[in-house]
Amino acid sequence: MCYLCPAKTLVEGPTLIIAAPQSELRYLALERLLLSTKGATYVAHTQTHEMVIDLLGGVCALTLKGERGDTRYEKVGQRANPFSGPPTMVYIPRNTEVAIKCLISPLNAVIVRAPSRQDNAPMLIKAKDTTRQSFGRDNWKRDVYPCIGLNVNADRIMMGETHTPSGNWSSFPPHKHDQDKPPEVISEEIYHFLITPPHGFAMQYLWTAPGTPQPINEVYPLHNGDTVAIPRGYHPTVVAPGFRMVTVWAFAGESRSWGGWAVDPTFAELLEES
Repeated sequence: MCYLCPAKTLVEGPTLIIAAPQSELRYLALERLLLSTKGATYVAHTQTHEMVIDLLGGVCALTLKGERGDTRYEKVGQRANPFSGPPTMVYIPRNTEVAIKCLISPLNAVIVRAPSRQDNAPMLIKAKDTTRQSFGRDNWKRDVYPCIGLNVNADRIMMGETHTPSGNWSSFPPHKHDQDKPPEVISEEIYHFLITPPHGFAMQYLWTAPGTPQPINEVYPLHNGDTVAIPRGYHPTVVAPGFRMVTVWAFAGESRSWGGWAVDPTFAELLEES
């Protein structure tokens, strides 16, 4: 099975990129939203799913009509592109009508959905309120913005961005989250890759632990706009020298636990040194 979803040409409005049960995914779906003119509006209903919007570029107004009443966010987003600053994200619960109106174009966003069992409150996480976490050292140093973590009362989704400098590795030392073996918890994940300059490339290595039924051992070349489904296994990435990479990541499972992963024991000494 191939876990790589090559970049798609974006159309006005939403473009579905990947969704369960594609590539063994059980929960997650990811789409891109493009509103190219001021005043353009996209209306959706979350129905049985919770939703997270990651503003890659542009500014919008959001009107939410849900179980807890109406909520309006007047100006959401501030960066011109994902490489010019930290992210702004919005958590939207199930059974909510969402109207997204473009205020500064083009509006570019990633939208992630997962089935939800709870009626939660919406929450806006502004760029100024995000917490940057630096991981690694040497050529595996990167900045992580875990926007939708335990700070948000979501049901399944945890989501953020990783900003990787030229030539560096991310998700390294390699880790996985495919066993219920605390602190490790079972969570599937999606990586959506953005690369600048856009003609650059990166690599994704995906493999499972020895003895795993239906083993995975795949390496994928990555280009701007590509997406990889990670239902299980270790999953480090590296971007080519001279290029930067933003990885929009989202994971979901039966429970939510920041840090609920396990490092490949072969590389554990690197974690101790980092």
